[in-house]
Amino acid sequence: MENRLVLKTGHQGEDVRILQELLGITPQDGIFGKKTREEVIKFQRTNNLTPDGIVGPMTWAALNYNPQEIYADTDEITSATWIERYHLPEGEYIHQHTSKKYIFIHHTAGRHNPYKTIDNWARDQRGRVGTNYVIGGIPADADLNNLSAAQKKYDGRILQAIDDKYWGYHLGKNGSSFMTSHSLSIELNSAGGLKKVGDKYYTWFKQEVHPSQVVELDQPFRGYKYFHRYSDEQLMSLEALLYHLAEKHDINIQDGMYKMGPTERYEFNESAWRGGITGILSHTNVRKDKSDVFPQPELDRLINSFGA
Repeated sequence: MENRLVLKTGHQGEDVRILQELLGITPQDGIFGKKTREEVIKFQRTNNLTPDGIVGPMTWAALNYNPQEIYADTDEITSATWIERYHLPEGEYIHQHTSKKYIFIHHTAGRHNPYKTIDNWARDQRGRVGTNYVIGGIPADADLNNLSAAQKKYDGRILQAIDDKYWGYHLGKNGSSFMTSHSLSIELNSAGGLKKVGDKYYTWFKQEVHPSQVVELDQPFRGYKYFHRYSDEQLMSLEALLYHLAEKHDINIQDGMYKMGPTERYEFNESAWRGGITGILSHTNVRKDKSDVFPQPELDRLINSFGA
């Protein structure tokens, strides 16, 4: 399916005609050919944008035009109403418009409520730290086979903490400042690595975890053999969000973790650390001291599905 949010040479249709109208190109034939590309590059240079001839979110913004608004209507089914805005306050993120080349997946190593996660970022003293999106989960002590409505309240709920245009510090120390400022970021509410004591499992913050939510790995990963499970609803939301963001920002969903293959996709990668691998990435690809995200089989199947 052609991405109407990103236009480039060879595209045709009403979106291209509107682009030509905005740039004052005649004739407005709806064909993105040599002349249209030349005018796009000229406009990009005039507006201090990367002169690549590709019309993405930053070029649309400079044209004061948003294709999403044109195609949206009041029918909720046709728009991303499954994403709720719950933005960090001004000053708690970097108000700099950047093109996006990477999407990083994290987990919070915390509790299940996405609203409290964002509220904590807003109150803490670490500075402009946070991710663009947070996906809520299930209380770690809940029985997956007998969940109450209250326990399922936040499961799979997607909150946007930072608008896609902007960014927050979310990777820690790495080899590429460009990657930090040109990446989108997603947090899964999950307790992360667990410690087994007798026949019980505990989070780092001493909460007991119900056995139905424990993943036991064949081999320890980053020092843990047991992890808090990413729920089915979380993974469904993650899948939908990854496809949505990849289309919106013209990011190849097969780049990154999928191309790394099953044995390497959660491991530290020197090239990724330096910003040399774009696409979908795990925090663990750029940090040796992190365990988010971990190789849960259901997550692995999701990544494998990118090749379908």
